[in-house]
Amino acid sequence: MKELDPNKIALELVKQFYKPIFDGVSKMTKDGCDKLKVTLNACFYKYISRSYDRYSRTKTLLYRDAPVKINEFYVRTDLELGFDHKIKESDFISELQKNKRLVISGTAGSGKSTFCKSVLLDLIENPIGIFPIFVELRHLNSDSETSLFDFILKTLTEIESTFTKSQLDYSLDLGKVLLIFDGFDELNNELRERYEKEIVGIASKYQNILLLLSSRPDGRFHSWEEFYVYKVLPLDKEKSKALISKLDYDRQVKRKFLDVLDKKLYEKHESFASNPLLLTMMLLTYEQIAEIPNKIHLFYEQAFLTLFNKHDSLKSLYKRKSFSNLPLDDFRKLLSAFSIVSYSDRKYYFSEVEIKRYLENALRISGVEVDQVHFLNDLLDTVCIMQRDGNGYTFTHRSFQEYFTSIFIVNYASDNKFKIIDKIAFVNDRDDVIPMIYDINQDFLEQEWVIPRMEKMINELSIIPDTKEGKAKLLSMMYKGLTTIDNEGEFSIAFRLYSREGDHTRFVHILFKIYGDEFHQYYRTQRDIDESDEVKEARKQLVELIIKGDGKEHDFLSLEDTCSMPSEVITLIYNSKCYCHVNTNLNFSKEKLSSLREIYTCKQKELSELLFG
Repeated sequence: MKELDPNKIALELVKQFYKPIFDGVSKMTKDGCDKLKVTLNACFYKYISRSYDRYSRTKTLLYRDAPVKINEFYVRTDLELGFDHKIKESDFISELQKNKRLVISGTAGSGKSTFCKSVLLDLIENPIGIFPIFVELRHLNSDSETSLFDFILKTLTEIESTFTKSQLDYSLDLGKVLLIFDGFDELNNELRERYEKEIVGIASKYQNILLLLSSRPDGRFHSWEEFYVYKVLPLDKEKSKALISKLDYDRQVKRKFLDVLDKKLYEKHESFASNPLLLTMMLLTYEQIAEIPNKIHLFYEQAFLTLFNKHDSLKSLYKRKSFSNLPLDDFRKLLSAFSIVSYSDRKYYFSEVEIKRYLENALRISGVEVDQVHFLNDLLDTVCIMQRDGNGYTFTHRSFQEYFTSIFIVNYASDNKFKIIDKIAFVNDRDDVIPMIYDINQDFLEQEWVIPRMEKMINELSIIPDTKEGKAKLLSMMYKGLTTIDNEGEFSIAFRLYSREGDHTRFVHILFKIYGDEFHQYYRTQRDIDESDEVKEARKQLVELIIKGDGKEHDFLSLEDTCSMPSEVITLIYNSKCYCHVNTNLNFSKEKLSSLREIYTCKQKELSELLFG
């Protein structure tokens, strides 16, 4: 394949971009127009060239020693809009031009970030007059005083210092700019609502702008009226085979793996084989284990053991040199300690100073004695769990940080287990730390955290009286306010969460993740949905009231002070029965709590009888 010249394609794209600018600035003076032309040409040309150079190559689990071109190993996934509208990856740019504001939603390892990078590369390599600006939202966690607009401006002015705020404003208004916001789920919880408002505000202000945002699934996106939510589809068998075929890996191992993947492995382990990250890990571990484990935590453990013991991705397998010379158990303990202290601070990107501080903390709480520089070198070059990213460091994939955080909690947390789990659970309730702990040791999680958490929630919610005012109060304890969802002109009631950590709504969401099948079965059999004319009319009136707003914000009815809420609004809330799902969740929790208590009482009794007779 012919090597692309990033400078040449950057210049072509910039030419396409600034032509309509000068077509539309006839009222400007010649001097002003010339200055704008010079500045835009310099800034966007340099930005395109630098972005192409940065995002066209990456390091992965398999490509540790040198970055490799994304298009040499990446297979772009198909998408789904709604429940039955499948979009082929080759049609995505057309879909972007048509719908303008898109959310790419996918689980860990599904390739969301690489998908976004591939879109950026596509627009640079095959210019159609759309200028992409790539924003990694996780960097806002350490720059949270900066607005999103100013952060974008800062990104550009670091390349061309004369670029101004008014020029960015004008560029966005033209509709030839695509803002790619990568990793909304990596924003700290307390920052999400603020940046959510700014993203929605930017979409509203600039009518023609193109926006693409990636994230793990989050219900808030359905209330973003102008955005289309696309789900990343799992790889089908052909795409899985195509991905493996593209990887630069031992040919003999790859040939054998492709054969078994085609004959039985894909169907037997589809949940793993259809996920790009996990599929790559399957290839990694293929020669080391005879059977792929069914449980996700065992799968991660096997991948770690392979990386720790003898993986080299570009050659045949052999024993790698360790810098720290730590035995496996100490290495795992220290890595787990590093993971939990960084994860609890929501740290996904580390500067030089930060990674030293977190390594020092990990050494202290683990009790392992080793040179931190040697350990960091092992993380980077021996096991490839972390990688250099610009002037800092990141985990090769954030799911490794979640896995080793769960390992620390299960294996190494001694005191204050409830407090530790409770803090970690709400760092990011869209993550998989709690489900991973549940997968590793269900009894531990249920006894140490789920049961006491359920007791706390039930005690607080059960004292609310079964009255009109009581139902409004019940909603206020779960949600900050009511908003609406527009489903093709049909508006329905939606709920806005508090930004506080650890509230009952987020706990219920976690219960859904670990008891999903039980929850869905209970909903089917227990939830009473009233569709009477009176309830429909009340919902319609409540929707109209919400859209009108509470005087401070459009399309929002605050629940933070129900005591001063007008009685007619209280009545509408009660008559609409929008609180029914809270009752269902509460009743499920009561039954589940009773069941868990009975199970563990019986287990303790049986254990005592077996041991003591």
